Amino acid sequence: MLVARLIHEGHSFSRNKTTLADISQDELYFGQQITAKLTGTKSEVGAFIAAAHEYNWELIPVVCASGGASGPITLAAYSAIRETILDAATANPDLAAILLSLHGSTYVDGIPDPEGDLLRRLRAICGRRACIAATLDLHANVTDEMVRYADILSSYRTTPHTDHFQTGTRVCKLLQQTLDGEIDPKLVVARRPMLYGMDLGRTLTESPMTRLHVRAREIEKAEPGVLDISLNAGYYMGDVFEAGPSVLVLVDGPESASLGRRVADDLIDDAYSWRELKTVSLVGVDEAIKACHEEAKKPGPLILADYTDGPGGGGYGDATRILEALIAADLPKTMVGLIYDPESVRQCIAAGVGATVALKIGGKTDQKFGGGPIDLNVQVLSLSDGAFTRRGPYMTGTPASIGHSALIQHGNVQVILASTRVQAEERGQYLVHGVEVEKLNILALKGINHFRADLEPLSRGIIFVDSGGIHAADLTTLPFKQVRRPIWPLDEDFE
Repeated sequence: MLVARLIHEGHSFSRNKTTLADISQDELYFGQQITAKLTGTKSEVGAFIAAAHEYNWELIPVVCASGGASGPITLAAYSAIRETILDAATANPDLAAILLSLHGSTYVDGIPDPEGDLLRRLRAICGRRACIAATLDLHANVTDEMVRYADILSSYRTTPHTDHFQTGTRVCKLLQQTLDGEIDPKLVVARRPMLYGMDLGRTLTESPMTRLHVRAREIEKAEPGVLDISLNAGYYMGDVFEAGPSVLVLVDGPESASLGRRVADDLIDDAYSWRELKTVSLVGVDEAIKACHEEAKKPGPLILADYTDGPGGGGYGDATRILEALIAADLPKTMVGLIYDPESVRQCIAAGVGATVALKIGGKTDQKFGGGPIDLNVQVLSLSDGAFTRRGPYMTGTPASIGHSALIQHGNVQVILASTRVQAEERGQYLVHGVEVEKLNILALKGINHFRADLEPLSRGIIFVDSGGIHAADLTTLPFKQVRRPIWPLDEDFE
């Protein structure tokens, strides 16, 4: 059984291109490196490895490549990963199955639907003799090609994503049932003319999205022909024809296809009816700073989440408007970071711990989005290689890194500068510099969703901020070319 992973959320409008070197900073493992690194982790591939022991599968681990969210992957980088997978499939003509961990919203220069491209090419190699099964991110833009060429697809059910292992386990069970001849899986997908919806898939609070999940689970129990239901919020920064929310239903046999269609249509119509609902609202920088001056009613930091600059949605991670405002406020126990700025990190390393150094911090990618560099004289408090093991609910047990990094201070404000562009995830990103998040007063981070699983319980509240980053709050400002039209909210006539 061939095992591979390609995870990347591609912001179609970012000026940054994701190279193989960029991916290797996050996760790029080959062959037996995969089992060595991911056995026992709460990742999808960790679940694949555990299932192999349970079902007595012989795994052929090929490549695990994960690049997070950023600009489009270069064609050269994608081709190198793709050809490694295709070569392995060609070299093993007796494969019973191909087991993949995919995102569903990867974007490659010249190939808007690389998951569909990969699945189509694998199907051309193995025909129908091998079952092709894959996990997807809840923010997958599920395309027609993905549905046409895969046998089994199933997505995460949580945002923040904390069920990687459970999703991998579920797919493996369905795969084993298929190999045993117990089921004959077929996929049905439904969409509506919406680019944004399902409250971005958020499941932390009671909402129509959590109730939609309850409905889906009830249908799975009540309808024997329905094997699995995935509710995909989509990724609206991906300029692909099928971008946006979808419902993906896995049914047992072609005779259940009409049932799957009815279920998919019913659930997506439900989601379409509340497409404008948002459980997170953004405020401007001035309003966020005003809240920082208010008396704390409970322990823990007030978190300012720089939403539109969040690397988890493809933001550049170096916008400076919130940093500039917090420097001016100079409130005790304020932490800002991670800010992506490898140039300043190098200067801090050269100066050394304890030194005072003049820096131009952040704003170097494109100062139109969130502000330009800020000139500051700072003290270097600590340096780190940035490596840690995830201990929070997100991807528990997997290795991670913020890259070579520096903790600096100006007045009451401390800042973590990182040389790798990563989203806020968990307290481990701060502990590499000895910073205990729960003891802070203010924490300004670059985050959208995933940090909430570990950090929200430690905080006294979260304010989501629009700092003008490229993860735009107003989608009509982006130059979509390939998404189907008309579509809400880009067009007035979308019914």
